[in-house]
Amino acid sequence: MTALPEFTLRPYGEGDLEAVRTLHALAFESLAAARHTRAQLAGHTAMTHGAAYAADLAASHLMLALRADGAVIATAGWIAVAEEVGTARIRKIFVHPDIARRGLASHLVRDAEARAVAAGHRRIIVRANLNAVPLYLKLGYRTLGEGGMDAGGGITLPVHFMEKT
Repeated sequence: MTALPEFTLRPYGEGDLEAVRTLHALAFESLAAARHTRAQLAGHTAMTHGAAYAADLAASHLMLALRADGAVIATAGWIAVAEEVGTARIRKIFVHPDIARRGLASHLVRDAEARAVAAGHRRIIVRANLNAVPLYLKLGYRTLGEGGMDAGGGITLPVHFMEKT
């Protein structure tokens, strides 16, 4: 594994919307391509351009990893699970394909977990896309079950529901 790239972290702001949408679509289309159909990849990209996605980003306690030039190279966030007091869900873990598999996603997941715990959450869960399941297993999560995530337009993305053990 190549060394972790240099980056700084800062919270997401409304002005970051287009850069984050672009990163999320690029990362998924590239890094998840081997485990999803073309329709699923296109459905995910279309979903990133919707108004609901923008609202979702704003609610996700999202942190951005930035290169020295200010480019967004990764994101990670969490939300409180309304139906389960004390539970937070890790989400929006995306890394630019050019720097994937160098430890940045692991670093950002741990950061999001720490922020969720600091906010009072004791149980951590994730809805992992298929390509991300190995990452979460490596970080101590276990699969509770498999299911689907509605991407809109009749497209369902297969996911694993996981929790930190």
